[in-house]
Amino acid sequence: MSVTDRLRAEFTAWCRDTLFTPEVREATRLVNRYCDLQLTDVYRELGMAEHLQTPKTAQQLAAEYGFVDTASITVRDALRRLGERTGLVHVEGPPLSATYAHAKASTDPTAELAQIRVALGALGEDYTAATDFIDFGRANFIRSLKDEPDFMDKLLSGRMSDFAELWHRATNVDPLQDLHGAMGARVIDGLLERGTILEIGGGTGNGARHLFRHLAAEGKLDKVEKFIFTDISMRFVLASKHEFTKAYPTVSWGWQFFDLNKPFGEQKVEPASVDLIYAVNAAHVAMNIVDFLKGCHEALRPGGHVVFAERVRVNQYEMAPRELTLNLSIYHRSAPEHASYRPMHCYLAPKNWHEAIGLAGFSRCDVLPDLEGLAPEFPDQYAAVVVGTK
Repeated sequence: MSVTDRLRAEFTAWCRDTLFTPEVREATRLVNRYCDLQLTDVYRELGMAEHLQTPKTAQQLAAEYGFVDTASITVRDALRRLGERTGLVHVEGPPLSATYAHAKASTDPTAELAQIRVALGALGEDYTAATDFIDFGRANFIRSLKDEPDFMDKLLSGRMSDFAELWHRATNVDPLQDLHGAMGARVIDGLLERGTILEIGGGTGNGARHLFRHLAAEGKLDKVEKFIFTDISMRFVLASKHEFTKAYPTVSWGWQFFDLNKPFGEQKVEPASVDLIYAVNAAHVAMNIVDFLKGCHEALRPGGHVVFAERVRVNQYEMAPRELTLNLSIYHRSAPEHASYRPMHCYLAPKNWHEAIGLAGFSRCDVLPDLEGLAPEFPDQYAAVVVGTK
C-alpha cells in the first residue's frame, strides 16, 4: 500500500485539528524565543560583541575562543539564528560561509527567560522539558566546545546514567518531541496491512511506545507479525525490552544492537527480510544518508516502506531550538554537509528527503502532513513523517 490522497488528507486534518493543539503551537513559539534568549546570553558571556567589531567567519571566531575544530558549525548556526531572529548580528554572504559582525547592543535576557518558563509551565508542566534541555546545553556550552568535547556525545548515546532522566524527558516527556512518535504510529497504521517492522535507533522507546499504544487502542496488534527493536546503545535496548515485553506479551519481539552507519548485512539484517523500517528522529543522524537509505531499500521486501518521523528544516538553513544543545555533540554537527540533498548537518528539508530517497532507489517519497497547507495556521511547524516506498 502506498500513501494515498485520502491518507494524506486525513493525516493532515488530524495534525491540524487534533495533534497541533493551541498549547503545542504556543509552546513552539515560546521555545523558539527561549532559544534566541539563551543564545543571546551565550553571546554576552563570550563577549562576542567585542570580538565581532570587525567581520569574521565562524571558523575565525571559534579559533579565537580555542574551541575544537568542528565547533565552528555550532558558532555559525548560533550566529545566523541570532542574525535572522534578533538582529544582534549582521550576516553577510552565503548561509554556510558567511561573515558575522556585531550589529546592536543586547539586553540581559534573564527576566524574559524566567517569564517564558512560567508561561510554558502554565501550558502544562511537561512543556518545561524543552527548556530544561536547552538550559542544559546553555550550562555546558563552553565545556562541550572546549574543555570536554565528547561530553554531549556521551549523554546522547546513553553512556552517562547521571543524565538519563534529562534525556528521557527531552525525548519522551516533552510534548513537542513526543508528538513525533504519535505521528509515526498513525502513518504506519495507514500503510501496513501486516508484516515485520524493523525500528532503527529506537532509543528510549518513543516510537514503539506510541505505535503499540495506538494499535492496541484500535484492536490492531495483529498487524505486527514481528517487531525488531534496535539501537546503538544496549542500555536503551535492554530498558525497552523490559518495558515492552511486559506491556505487550503477545507480540513477537526481536532485540539487537544496530549501527545505522554500518552495512545492514553485517548486522543480521538480511535482504528482503522486513516489510517496514521505522525510525523516530534517528534517520537524520546517518553519516551518509543515501548509503543508509540504500541499505533500507535492500532490507525491505517489494512494496515495503521506510517511515521516518522527523524534525524537518522548513527553512533550509534554520537552526532548531534543541540544536542549542544538540550542536554541542561532535557526532550531531559532523554529519556531512554540502551535498545537494544535505546542505546542513543532520536534519533535512522536505526537498532534501525527496532527493535522497530517490537516489537510494525508492519508487516514491511522500512527506506528511501538507506542510504548506498548515503554514498559515502553524508557521513554526517542524514535524513531519517521511515515507519512502520500494
